[in-house]
Amino acid sequence: MNSSSAALFKDHANFRKREADAASFLASSEKRQKTEKSSSSSQKNNRSKPTFGRSKTSTDFANDYHPSSSSSKSRFLILTKIVEKLQDRFLSGTTDAITLDEIIQESELVIESSDKHWLASEALLSNEKIDVKKVEDVNKFVYKPPLDLKGGKKQALLNLLKSRHEKCEGAVTVDDVRDTIPKPKADKIIESLIKDDQVVKVTSNKKEILFYTDPSYKLKVHPDFTESWRKISVEGLDDKKIWEFLDKQGHYGLMKNTPRQSHLTNKPRRGGRRPDTMKHNQHVAHKLEDYSESSVKK
Repeated sequence: MNSSSAALFKDHANFRKREADAASFLASSEKRQKTEKSSSSSQKNNRSKPTFGRSKTSTDFANDYHPSSSSSKSRFLILTKIVEKLQDRFLSGTTDAITLDEIIQESELVIESSDKHWLASEALLSNEKIDVKKVEDVNKFVYKPPLDLKGGKKQALLNLLKSRHEKCEGAVTVDDVRDTIPKPKADKIIESLIKDDQVVKVTSNKKEILFYTDPSYKLKVHPDFTESWRKISVEGLDDKKIWEFLDKQGHYGLMKNTPRQSHLTNKPRRGGRRPDTMKHNQHVAHKLEDYSESSVKK
């Protein structure tokens, strides 16, 4: 073997060695990349998934909150229950004021401290249906009825309606009477007043309203006139025809929208002031002579 062929053989062997090293390096690099990808994907899978997009179901709320706790109720629902409890006590005849703790105990409510503070410092103090009485620096609460009917008697309601009628303060609703007097007793009193023709009940906006019947407005009308009035039929007649009929019978009708004529007295006009004229030679007027006739004769 000559020197040139030996050199070629050596170069070929070195080339094959470098090719094998390169292939080994590429294989190890690809293996390392696959290992890193698998580890990162496993870490992502182990992380907790966010729950922003999922809304809670009724089961979730039932697990989070106890059904009897005050967190599941709004504050105003609690306030409504307290007012109803105080109203029931008042209508049953128990009119003494009690503390907030006693109200909660009688109502069997479970209230958080924040809601209790809101009731004691704001809600119960400003509610128009609750009267606050301070006893030994302690606030006590009692139901405040909408009407002042002492004893819940028939005459008390009649006097109230009469007073409101005379002062033009408006009528009284049946609901207010029932919120002041127990419903069976209130209905009995109202029916008795209507039967005696002392009160009239009307319905307005789906509410029953009581009005006092003023006896001074009752006019005695002769039965014959009432009968004649009911026999007259004006069906199919307009105002113009009715007016013409009354005019033929010698009667006249009052025009509802006729403008009133003002009767003003005409004041006498004062004459205008005459301008001052200057008179000359007044001090020698007795010495003046008139020659007009003599001049004419000539």
